[in-house]
Amino acid sequence: MINILYNIIIFCITISSLIIIHEYGHFFIARFFNTYVECFSLGFGKKIFQYRDRYGTNYIIRLLPFGGYVKMPESIKNNNIKYIKKFKLLFFYQLNFLKQIFIILAGPFANIIFATFIYFIIFLIGSPIKKNIISEINYISVGNIINLESDIEIKKINDIKVNNWNKLNLELIKNIRQKNKINIEFCKINSSILKKKTLNFDKNFLNFLNERNLITILGILPQELKIYPIISYIIPGSPAEQANLKIGDKILKIENVKFTDWYNFQKIIYNNPNKIIHLNIKRKKNNINLNILSSIKKNNIGFLGFLPKVDKNKNKLSFQYKITFIQTLIKSLNQTIKMVKLIFNSFILLFYDKNNISKLNGPIFIGHIASILFRNNITYYFMFLAMISINLSIINLFPLPILDGGQLLFLIFEKIINKKISNKIKQLIYIFSIITLMIIMGIAFINDFHQF
Repeated sequence: MINILYNIIIFCITISSLIIIHEYGHFFIARFFNTYVECFSLGFGKKIFQYRDRYGTNYIIRLLPFGGYVKMPESIKNNNIKYIKKFKLLFFYQLNFLKQIFIILAGPFANIIFATFIYFIIFLIGSPIKKNIISEINYISVGNIINLESDIEIKKINDIKVNNWNKLNLELIKNIRQKNKINIEFCKINSSILKKKTLNFDKNFLNFLNERNLITILGILPQELKIYPIISYIIPGSPAEQANLKIGDKILKIENVKFTDWYNFQKIIYNNPNKIIHLNIKRKKNNINLNILSSIKKNNIGFLGFLPKVDKNKNKLSFQYKITFIQTLIKSLNQTIKMVKLIFNSFILLFYDKNNISKLNGPIFIGHIASILFRNNITYYFMFLAMISINLSIINLFPLPILDGGQLLFLIFEKIINKKISNKIKQLIYIFSIITLMIIMGIAFINDFHQF
């Protein structure tokens, strides 16, 4: 219950901050053009706070922080005449065409600026990056086959420098798509002598490209993670379950040999299919000896059927990647442009491929991810915030009248026909756009419930 409440609070902070930035974009440009703004409202539902400034703008915070608006009326009311006369304020319709466009686009643009600012601050301070140091290699894995070892740092993939795990993963995926082999250059920790290994693969390996992390598929464990000899999961119906192993059991010995690392542990199991494996485990305060008959998996390897605990390595190595002020500005702009392209392309694919509808996420997903990142890594939380800000910017440019894109479409159409669209037609279009938006949000909610 506490965890759910925490997620809700972080979600409200996340969404509210982005909505304030968005609406303030509209408000700032409207004020810049001396336009009368009657109301600046955040959320919907019951009013919980309101304040009127010297220009007659009423600031309102409502109970539910989903959405917001900046109201610029087209007619004079008794309670706003004094403000309009005193400061010689203009109505929105009195502005020229370009100024009206600037006000409409100011909201999405504010979200883009905000995302760029986040990237700028993160890059300027220095974002934490984990070095490509391998902690362990899984036995009978691709990494093991090409003789990669623990305590080495991967420096290059096909002559491209990779200074963090994310870039390493992207380079692996990119090169696997284009070539049938990958050259991996690495060196021992605290050594400058580079060695090279070549990874060859067949076409079947391309099936793994749908996986998010190719590094784990290669059987490589980053140094930021550590495998502990503690059982975290038991596969139903496996030899481990039949032998009454329990989650939380700590492995002390295998075949009377003290547990040293996961590689050697796997080696013993894999090389002894259909044989009795002797384990010495610690369960609570008791030491227990177990005999487990291993089964045979494909390729004639032994199998017990449990997974170890994998957690953050307290002794992990990391460094701060810092660049100059100008480099930071360029990097933050490039990062924003890259994210805009990525998110825009994702929306395009959403409409072209029906299967992608299942990947559409909503507020539950956002709240869950935001709360995890906020709790564990504030830098990654702000990176996520920047991404959601860009998402909000692009979504608001959709041609739905209740969004900025729809308002812009109305404005351009009225300019072309040189007259106002009737309120009746506008209301019908508004109803249609609200229904459309509710359907999209409904799908996103359903997808969220399926995930959590």
